[in-house]
Amino acid sequence: MRVYLDNELSPRPPDEIVEFLTPFFNKKAYGSPKVPHEPGLEAYQFIQEVLEYMGSLLNSEGDFTIVGSGTEANNLALKGIIRYLGRKGNLVTSSVEHRSVFGPLEDLSQVVGVRIAQVDEDGHVKVEEIEKLMDGETIMVSVQMVNQETGAIHDLDAVSDITRDKGVLLHVDACDALGRLPIDLSKVDLLSLSGSKIYGPRGVGFLYVREDLDLKPIMSGSSGIQLLTPVDVNVPALAGFYKALQLFGSHENWREVKMMRDRISEELEAMGVVMNSPPDSIDTINFSVNEGAGALILEASSRGLYLSQGTSEPVSYVLTAMGRPRDLAANSLMLKLHPYMRWKEVDFTIEVLSDLLR
Repeated sequence: MRVYLDNELSPRPPDEIVEFLTPFFNKKAYGSPKVPHEPGLEAYQFIQEVLEYMGSLLNSEGDFTIVGSGTEANNLALKGIIRYLGRKGNLVTSSVEHRSVFGPLEDLSQVVGVRIAQVDEDGHVKVEEIEKLMDGETIMVSVQMVNQETGAIHDLDAVSDITRDKGVLLHVDACDALGRLPIDLSKVDLLSLSGSKIYGPRGVGFLYVREDLDLKPIMSGSSGIQLLTPVDVNVPALAGFYKALQLFGSHENWREVKMMRDRISEELEAMGVVMNSPPDSIDTINFSVNEGAGALILEASSRGLYLSQGTSEPVSYVLTAMGRPRDLAANSLMLKLHPYMRWKEVDFTIEVLSDLLR
């Protein structure tokens, strides 16, 4: 048996999604949606169909821009809002955000202030600290919905209540939340999504923008069918995202995943590892061993179990932000379960990890 659980760094789409998207390379909707010939019109109509489905799925009255990734969506949200408002002030975020949020914030720190709220030992953002960091010059709060390394779910309802009360914009990185949790767009102003995080292909993402926000593009190029980006839509990747949404876009599809995740987590805790993921995590298990995480990954791979450390960095900044010592943060391991996983794969995962950890 081979069980692939490195689905955070490199998610693996199921065959059904790959089979659905393949004809879009050269058999249907392969024309430019900017050209009114038959293949182009087919592509344009398909793009509109996906946008309408997304709006219906998330009960949205705002606008969705199709981008190349969750990273691009985050960059467009953060940099685009500063270009749109054209004023100085400060942005508030948390210490465990994805690098695609920290990166643009570092760029923006040349023109606006960046304030960082800490998290508790379970990795949940301290909402009261976000409120303390906000003042009359705060432009926007940017907080993820689910953490990419631990699966911790942040209290976005409480954050939204604060930003609404103070008249501050709220951007939410919901890439790791899509499908797993209900998303209420009435509580946010901008929201980022990624196709690969819901087991579609890489190369596509979405940015939701509240309908009365006139965001500014951050890239220049030829005119396309979208106002916020000059990049042509990757129609095959969009098709895969569309199919993934149909398969896994409802949180009901993730209930059994949560049960599987809890089963493996309970077994790992009984083995004496340091658990980094909180109990509210839906599909993610992050734990630390005292030493030798890299060797354990290699040994697991030789047995047909594929996992990772959950980060490409030597020491996880997410775990150190949670107060974990550097040696534990450097020896973390992560399993990210997928919605087409089977229970016999759960048993196999427990068996392999039990043997290796013992």
